[in-house]
Amino acid sequence: MHENQPDKPLLIFQRAVSRQKPFTMRSDAPPDACPFCDISQLPSIVRQDGDIIIAPNKYPIHKDSDPYVLIETADCDSDLSRYDQGRLLRVFRLAFDFWDEMAASGKYRSIMFLKNHGPLSGGSLRHPHSQLIGLYEVDCDAFFRIENYEGLTICSQPGVEINISDYPKVGFVEFNILLTDEKAFAAFCEYMQKAVQFVLHGLFRGSFSSYNLFFYRYGSTKICKVLPRGIATPIYMGYSLPQTSDDLIDIADAFRNAYFT
Repeated sequence: MHENQPDKPLLIFQRAVSRQKPFTMRSDAPPDACPFCDISQLPSIVRQDGDIIIAPNKYPIHKDSDPYVLIETADCDSDLSRYDQGRLLRVFRLAFDFWDEMAASGKYRSIMFLKNHGPLSGGSLRHPHSQLIGLYEVDCDAFFRIENYEGLTICSQPGVEINISDYPKVGFVEFNILLTDEKAFAAFCEYMQKAVQFVLHGLFRGSFSSYNLFFYRYGSTKICKVLPRGIATPIYMGYSLPQTSDDLIDIADAFRNAYFT
């Protein structure tokens, strides 16, 4: 069977490095276990805007990678859904500028830019942060398909739109924010925050406590996918078949009515 398999990118996970990482996602974690609450533990600081900090990740869990963490606030118990507009814009302006610098450096074959939140997100630290990971050998965009980021429009204005995926990457409900004009960056951030708020408090009666954000480039367009996280469907795990929901119009209407009327 392997003769007909296409060339697939494969990240090598370094288990020995992963074992060294602190874990604070559980409620019973020691109160002094968070490495982002004590910035003296950081190996260095490469960018800073007040308490918003970009630093090298002490635990490069993927082989041939150059990982950074963006510490979004000094408040360990905060969350993107609760940031005021000033912090929201500062966090993602710093992140996007650094992302652009990494891309312009020419050092990397590809760059992963993501955020984990909640116990089912795959993250290990509760403290609000994002990650930017330069990959030297692997193309993380090898399976990028624009149809996964298009769909039923919830709201739009010049330069930015938010939609709900017709063809989700995993399923069932995924939100996409597309930035086509940098002048609309503030609205892009606002749409992203509202999608997170809806995932945590409105979608399926607030049944999600976890989400991921994934960021992509598509030509001159920048995209954020907001992915609610629960237990992965066995259909996807066993067959790599994403599923969509038959009530996307109702979900889009509920989102629109909650935040855009």
